[in-house]
Amino acid sequence: MKEYWKKNGFILAAALMLSVISSTMSAGISVLLREIVDAAAGKQTAVFGKLCMFTVIYILMICAVSFFSSVTAKYLTGRIIRQYRRDVFRGIMGRRPVRYYQEHTADYISALTNDMKLIEENYITALLNTFELAVMLAATLFLLVLLSPAVTAILLAAFVLMLLIPAVIGRFLEKRQTKVSRQMAVFTESLKDLLSGYEVLKSYNRIEDANERFQMENETETRVKFQAARLFALNEGVSDTLSALSISVVIFASAWLVLTGHISMGTLLALVQLSGTFTAPIVLLMQNLPKIQSVRSVIARLNGYADSGMGEKKPGGIPTFGHAVEFRHVSFSYDENTPVLSDISMRFERGKKYAVMGPSGCGKSTLLKLMTGGLEDYCGSILYDGRELGTLDPDRIAGIVSLIHQNVYLFNWSVRENILLHEEFSEQELQEAVEKSGVSEFLDEKENGLDYLVGENGALLSGGQRQRIALARAMIRRTPLVILDEGTSALDRETAYEIESRLLEDEKITLITITHHPDEELLTRYDQVYRMG
Repeated sequence: MKEYWKKNGFILAAALMLSVISSTMSAGISVLLREIVDAAAGKQTAVFGKLCMFTVIYILMICAVSFFSSVTAKYLTGRIIRQYRRDVFRGIMGRRPVRYYQEHTADYISALTNDMKLIEENYITALLNTFELAVMLAATLFLLVLLSPAVTAILLAAFVLMLLIPAVIGRFLEKRQTKVSRQMAVFTESLKDLLSGYEVLKSYNRIEDANERFQMENETETRVKFQAARLFALNEGVSDTLSALSISVVIFASAWLVLTGHISMGTLLALVQLSGTFTAPIVLLMQNLPKIQSVRSVIARLNGYADSGMGEKKPGGIPTFGHAVEFRHVSFSYDENTPVLSDISMRFERGKKYAVMGPSGCGKSTLLKLMTGGLEDYCGSILYDGRELGTLDPDRIAGIVSLIHQNVYLFNWSVRENILLHEEFSEQELQEAVEKSGVSEFLDEKENGLDYLVGENGALLSGGQRQRIALARAMIRRTPLVILDEGTSALDRETAYEIESRLLEDEKITLITITHHPDEELLTRYDQVYRMG
């Protein structure tokens, strides 16, 4: 987190300066109170009137400085959270696929929402408050020493005792806060799973079961949060008790000094006021320090996300596809006991058309993930124009390959943006892709045409319409290699035949079709058919 404080150094300096001014001025009120009381006790009417007017102006100045201090601190907090969330998101999205899929989407969502809220409230805000409280404590201590060293000694003894509390409780809070963070991720994952599976649950009449499962997760999260809240409550309760005892002792000690003639009534009032100003920051410090300490593991987790994308960037050569992509004796397994591919050799030459056939589970999809850099740790060689894939920049593969998946994902954007993916293309290129993919055939029935919003994951479209958009998404990019992974399976037979025919007729692309239900007539038009399994 240090780098984010440095990035916002100017705003941080302004926030700290305003905090110092506000805290110092707040502590100075006690001096004004002493003078007012002593002037009243001495029946100094003129002095009393002037002091009252000055106090009103002084309080208004404190309000103004406090306002600007608070606004600056909130602005700084917002900037840091925005920058931190951006870097965490970039780190997550920059992971290699094999690392990305090791954690659930809900874990990432929880990190970017729940954990960020913890960082904002229990770290950044708490840290800024701690600085302000420390300044107020120092200013108050200085005034206390001037007014009464004896009372100051009493308060310092209480201060030492009160500082021991957060040191003890903080260690337990860190463990509880880590548990809270993990449980919130589990809760988010379960919630996302249930909401995404609404259609299945509804069709099998399992809504009540979903309600029970949600309630179970809901109760677990509440229980875990309450366990952490109890420690916070214990910390706050002990702090408040010690604060009340400290102020009581100060009142009795100050009253005794008045009775013995060592201090005036005004000084007594000032000491009581300062003791409150002294103990209040300590109480708040006792509450803030455990909070700050408790989120260290959460920060470490988020830093791991933020750094992972940068750490996994692999500099390498730019992949090309001028001649061929080749698999030479490639083997792969997700674990030692489950081989998926064994000694596979294939060659895909530019401009030709290939079909890869085989039953479900024979490794066709794994083959594609290897080709596009989505999986690593394979045996053998995968060569782009004779250069090993491992020596190339895997992020550049997208400039060569367009992959049309069987399971199409659409964003909650318009048809246009789901095709363009916010990339710049001419209107002519867009229209050509819309026509060739068959998207144009259903646009007339949709309000706003290309600007029609498709809903969450294309929920407002049929399966066939979603797949046409995926085809258009690939076609508009005109990559030299197009991979059709059961990419027309949701289309009716006639439309699927037509689209696959268009791809076979396009001499500018190399086509690899993955299928386990081939059209026998179309199959004869491929240059080569590889059979797996």
